Amino acid sequence: MVPNRRFAHQVNVLCGGKPPVDKQSKSRLYFRGLCFLLKNCRFHLIAPYINGFVVLFGFLSTSDPVDLFSINTALVFLFSVIHTGAIYSLNNVYDVESDKKQLAVDKGFARWNLSAKNQVALGNLSKGKASLFSIGLFCLSTLYFYLAGGSLPAFLAIMIFFVVGWAYSAPPVRLKNRFLLDLIMHGLFWGSLLFLMGSSMKSIDSLNSLMPSLILVFLASILWEFHNHFEDYYADKETGNLTFVVRLGLKRSLYVYVLVVSSAIAYSIFLIPVMWSAAAFLGAMILYLASGLKIAKKNSFKTLFLPRKHFYVANLLLFLWITMSLYFR
Repeated sequence: MVPNRRFAHQVNVLCGGKPPVDKQSKSRLYFRGLCFLLKNCRFHLIAPYINGFVVLFGFLSTSDPVDLFSINTALVFLFSVIHTGAIYSLNNVYDVESDKKQLAVDKGFARWNLSAKNQVALGNLSKGKASLFSIGLFCLSTLYFYLAGGSLPAFLAIMIFFVVGWAYSAPPVRLKNRFLLDLIMHGLFWGSLLFLMGSSMKSIDSLNSLMPSLILVFLASILWEFHNHFEDYYADKETGNLTFVVRLGLKRSLYVYVLVVSSAIAYSIFLIPVMWSAAAFLGAMILYLASGLKIAKKNSFKTLFLPRKHFYVANLLLFLWITMSLYFR
């Protein structure tokens, strides 16, 4: 029986037919394709989980303390990660051309390893598959937030987040390449809106009690984007990606960065008497400022790469600020 099958297979191939694919190989192909889809959402990187944590911060800020270890909290985090993963995947579809250019740039210029970022630009996925997967994840997460939140504000927050996420990278709007808007939209889109997305799942009498956290998250998100722009400066300049920092140059951009950090420092000092957890936020901002000025002086504005250990310690202080804000609210 086996020789007959082998003979039939050889005849089929000689006659121009396609060789049959066994089930094991087919399963491997499906699994490989799924892995590329998940990598395109950056689920193997830390970014979606940081975004999910910001949503969780908003949710827990308006929840009872007993909700901290509930299944609802775990689900909010899970679907927040899924939702932001869908946005990353959709952004990759519109960033294909610019990311392909970055692949051709000297590796010494690039901060990102694009093999870990944009699977569409690498040719591992088609735009159609990535788009459909993004829409599927978006529908799944939106359905959860609508059913769990049970309110129109929660649904509107999700829709606004997705629309802004689309406009952030999609032509002709492409907010990420608009002067100054790229920083402001990052502060809103990957900061305040994420916080509001979580807090809108609970009924809120007034936003006044949440405003300090909203402002601090907004400022922190702008500074994270500054760090990204600083580290991507030469790669963005080489590929014609006109970010805020590329337009202004490193020196003038540092002046704006110092202004934003100084504003964050002043506001956190103002908050300490009424929200002493802001002391941890203040520590992170002082570290950002000291590290940025030190690197600028040392390198004469050739690069503004913040040392990894400084960056991680500052982010640890931000995590401490969020934890303290929730615990002592």
